[in-house]
This record gives sequence, structure tokens and C-alpha cells, in this order.
Amino acid sequence: MPPPVVTRNPVVAQGTRLVAVGDLGPGGVREVETDAHGTLAVGISNGRPFAVSNVCRHQFAKLGQGAVDADGCLVCPWHRAQYDVVTGTMLRGPQGRIFGFPPYSKTVQTTSNAVAKLRSFPVVERDGVIFLVP
Repeated sequence: MPPPVVTRNPVVAQGTRLVAVGDLGPGGVREVETDAHGTLAVGISNGRPFAVSNVCRHQFAKLGQGAVDADGCLVCPWHRAQYDVVTGTMLRGPQGRIFGFPPYSKTVQTTSNAVAKLRSFPVVERDGVIFLVP
């Protein structure tokens, strides 16, 4: 059973300060609640910080509860869709016995990229902390 479609234990941003890199956890990503942009998925991909919208374009799972894979893609915690955190593009549609059916998965990917890429936000890492760039 997938996790509920709710934000769980988000880090609360302090102004432009989002989260300490050491607090990202084993998946390399956390949900961070901001005043300006709502809740974001914030993490490190290929050594670089990122902040993107927190909602998967497939079935609205919270991406900040997912993980960053070895290729630097943000992976949805429910059906393992993969996102490029720089462009917001879904690189691979949902996976699994039902949602991984190739025509369905490709349709979700194509539709997501045409109308609803993840929104990315400029960030910088300073002294082990990820900050929004104003």
C-alpha cells in the first residue's frame, strides 16, 4: 500500500535557509515547507543542491519522501518515476506491475513533460546548508 498523499515531518524553512545537507537523510532529499513556495523537495543530486516542486505528476506522491538515485535522478516513492531535478523533466514514467506497463508509463511521461514539468527553484549550498536564491 502506498503512503498517504500528505507531507510528513517537513523541515520548516527559516527565510531563505532551507535545510542542512546533514539533515537530508538516507535518500538525499527532504520535504521543506517554505512561506514563498509551499512545500518543496530539497536535496543533493550529483553533488549539487536542488529544490523542486514536491508533487509527483503521476499520482501526487510527495517527492520529498523519495530518494536521489545513483544517476542523480529524483525517484518518486510510490511508483519510481524518475525526474531530472535541473529541468523538471520526467525521465522515466511510473514503474511496477500495473503502472509500469510500457504504453501507460510512456503516456504519463509524455503528458507530464508536455504540460506539467516539476518547477525548479534556484538554490545554493553554503557551509553545509541549502539556501533559496532570492
